[in-house]
Amino acid sequence: MAKSKIAIVTIGQAPRKDMAPDIQQLKDAGLHVTEFGVLDLLTSSEIAALAPAREDSDVLVTLLATGNQVKLSKRKLMPFIQKRIYELQEFTWILLMCTGDFTNSLSGKNLLLPDRMMTYLVKGMNADLTLGLIGPEPEQQMTVAEKWQKAQFNVTFAASSPYRFNEQDLLLKAKELQLHGAELLILDCMGYSTAMKNTLKDKLTIPIVVPREAVFTILKAIC
Repeated sequence: MAKSKIAIVTIGQAPRKDMAPDIQQLKDAGLHVTEFGVLDLLTSSEIAALAPAREDSDVLVTLLATGNQVKLSKRKLMPFIQKRIYELQEFTWILLMCTGDFTNSLSGKNLLLPDRMMTYLVKGMNADLTLGLIGPEPEQQMTVAEKWQKAQFNVTFAASSPYRFNEQDLLLKAKELQLHGAELLILDCMGYSTAMKNTLKDKLTIPIVVPREAVFTILKAIC
């Protein structure tokens, strides 16, 4: 059987230096991985035009090649994401590196969506858990919460950006969610790493799920 070809697509720019160790682990496991970015071929002014407008309720957060965090309007970005997916149809799998809700919004039979993968994974663990969700920015609270509420979970939310990582801030937010009844903590962005999870692990009494870690484990299992 021919080796699977995997396209890893960030909604920002590739390569993602913050994900380099994890992507290297995929390669070390024998996976044929190539990185792409939705914003790779756009100019600075074109990227600036994708910034959220006041009426945009669904905000995505990612990194540019410079390492700078950027906020994007999901509504404005969708055609660019779909175009990128169409360009990569020769790949066995296309992994979109974003935990936003793209179910029924993008087409591609070989498309892997972390949101869908994580929803089914957590429901398989226990559908009655109260989830503590941490996302990059406060304005994402509504869309992140709604995504999990659609899956019939009770949720609480806090913001602490992985792209401006502050260990003490992340720990404070995680402890607050646990105090307010969270039974499982989800660092709900592909920007969070296993190393970030490990800074919390011994300081909380609830389990922690990192989508990048979980999704990459599944990817290694199916390829």
